[in-house]
Amino acid sequence: MRILAAVFWITSSALAVTPAETATLKKFLSDYCVKCHGAEKQKGDIRLDDLSGDMLAEGTRWSVIADQIRRGEMPPDDAKAQPSDIQKKAVISWVHAQLGAHAQRKPNLGNLVPHDLLFAPASSEKSDAPAARLWRLSPEAYTGWVDQVGGRVNGIVQPFTANPERGIKDFSSLGRVDEPTTEILLRNAEAIVEKQTGTRIEDGKVIGKNDAVREFTDLIKSDASPSRELLTKAIDRQFQLAIARKAEPDEVQRLLGLYEKCAQGGDHAGALRTVLTAVLLRSDAMFRAEMGGPDGMLTPREAAGAISAALMHKRDGALFNAAEKGELTTREQIAAHVRRILDDPKIQKPRLLGFFREYFEYDNAPDVFKDEPKDLWHRPEQAVLDTDRLILQILAEDKDVFRTLLTTPLTFVNVKTGKNKETKQEEFQRAQVPNPQNQKGKAPIESLYGLTDWTPQQPITQSPGTRIGILMQPSWLVAWSENFNNDIVRRGRFIRERLLGGTVPDLPIGVAAMIPDDKTRTLRDRVTNTTKDERCWKCHQHMDDLGLPFEQFDHYGRMMTADLVLDPEATSKNVNYKGVPQGDVYKPAPLDTTGRISLTGDPKLDGAIKNPHELLMRIASSDRARQVWIRHVFRYYLGRNETLADAATLQAADRAYLQSGGSYKALLTSLLASDSFLKRRVGTPH
Repeated sequence: MRILAAVFWITSSALAVTPAETATLKKFLSDYCVKCHGAEKQKGDIRLDDLSGDMLAEGTRWSVIADQIRRGEMPPDDAKAQPSDIQKKAVISWVHAQLGAHAQRKPNLGNLVPHDLLFAPASSEKSDAPAARLWRLSPEAYTGWVDQVGGRVNGIVQPFTANPERGIKDFSSLGRVDEPTTEILLRNAEAIVEKQTGTRIEDGKVIGKNDAVREFTDLIKSDASPSRELLTKAIDRQFQLAIARKAEPDEVQRLLGLYEKCAQGGDHAGALRTVLTAVLLRSDAMFRAEMGGPDGMLTPREAAGAISAALMHKRDGALFNAAEKGELTTREQIAAHVRRILDDPKIQKPRLLGFFREYFEYDNAPDVFKDEPKDLWHRPEQAVLDTDRLILQILAEDKDVFRTLLTTPLTFVNVKTGKNKETKQEEFQRAQVPNPQNQKGKAPIESLYGLTDWTPQQPITQSPGTRIGILMQPSWLVAWSENFNNDIVRRGRFIRERLLGGTVPDLPIGVAAMIPDDKTRTLRDRVTNTTKDERCWKCHQHMDDLGLPFEQFDHYGRMMTADLVLDPEATSKNVNYKGVPQGDVYKPAPLDTTGRISLTGDPKLDGAIKNPHELLMRIASSDRARQVWIRHVFRYYLGRNETLADAATLQAADRAYLQSGGSYKALLTSLLASDSFLKRRVGTPH
């Protein structure tokens, strides 16, 4: 067991499995597991005798092993052979170490790092800094870069794709630049340079277009070869636009050499465009370099780029000016700039709202196909905008943000802002106005919230017992639903992973997750009677009881007082005078909104719940849930999963949040001025 205990602490690099570890693991499995999970007998359809310790191929099964040992579920109490507590702890520690290392590159595996270890007092000591890394621009950051370099350029194609998996999209380890991407980047660079060097004829003279770069058009206008001084100025200008710095002397010399080679045929304008294009294709234009200086801290320029990218999709000029002056060398200076950006309403910070969109995923509501209901005007795009507005207001107030996100009774309903024609003042207006002909007989959007008429007095306060927080917003309810039903399982998984910090194995290969399509039974009845099967319940016990309370709402987000089930007898009688069926008829069934929080590791959280309101109020009051949320904030802004080496950073961020009265700004300032964000370990970049 000493071999396993030696790898207890998780690092950010891959951990190789030694032959001695493999032998020890196989003995543990042989002694305590394979009797029920071996080649001949595979209880619960789980086989363990063929495990080798390869986390890339076997991570899901090892995660199940560790979780069940930790919870005391395996080996079962009636098993004759029982491992000692030391053996259990050693295996759990080894699995977490391996999974923690492997999880570094997977956005949805961060919860494999044990929460109790991250927030244990003994973990608050300073630890090793993360490895140096190169971080490819996100799709949004690339668009912002194009805008800063060339403004609005026609013909630009997005070369980068976002992570297609659930949750956080921009992890530093996921971005790659392959051959097709390079071709798109080249074409985009040529289009940008074409605009930068654009000219027109006026009064018989060649002049630069209004949106062109003067240092470039001055050279394009002349048929003569420009001087080295003017070429150097043009190169410096392109470096400033593309990379926010002047070109180094050796970089200038190489580009001058490229110019001379390309201009040998007399095409001076073409040679200049080639040089300018080459600057746009540099790796430091497409990647964020976070290598660190001699002291391990990010260099001032690296810090300026990292903070800009964390909060915006464009570079912040004041940050780079500070870097040029030799500032951004201390945490105090960096924290001051973070606060400056967060406090300035004129600085656009799209990544603030971006986190909540990726965390709650309510913005996926328009992507969930639904038939247009006969009695409701369904506009999920507007529901998303209303939730955006609610989150932005919560951030503006910046008090007890986590609790407020889950429990606020306030909501915006079908709102946009516009200028009053008489007062010339900005005011709330009704965003979607139904057409009397096209939406005849359909309830307007505001009916979702129980309103009979739209009101400009926004946000409204929902009546007690109706809806609270983001998880009862129609946008979230629709996003986490199916085409024709709610999605109990996925909603429960969201709560388990995003709010409680748990893990749920992916659906095993070969298992068909099918719920009976029996409309005479409630969805709750169909789901629970299917997933209670022993083969299913091992995973569904982590999800179903958390998703069931949201049956208080239908899959359009409307609050219900009763469930509806098919009435076969009434349906059979629902025919016209020719005997042609006129459609299904439904009848009310008792609405059950009960559920249970379990298996959290926090006795204050676990227990039965009556409805989704009680569920969210209990979670919102939990220290553990708040800390889990902070872990997700960490992942979004640092672009990687946390490891035990980040325990001090996470605990400091939690303290900053609590001491500030629940300020999101204080939380971000703590994270962006932390060792985890600012320090790098010398080595091969990730």
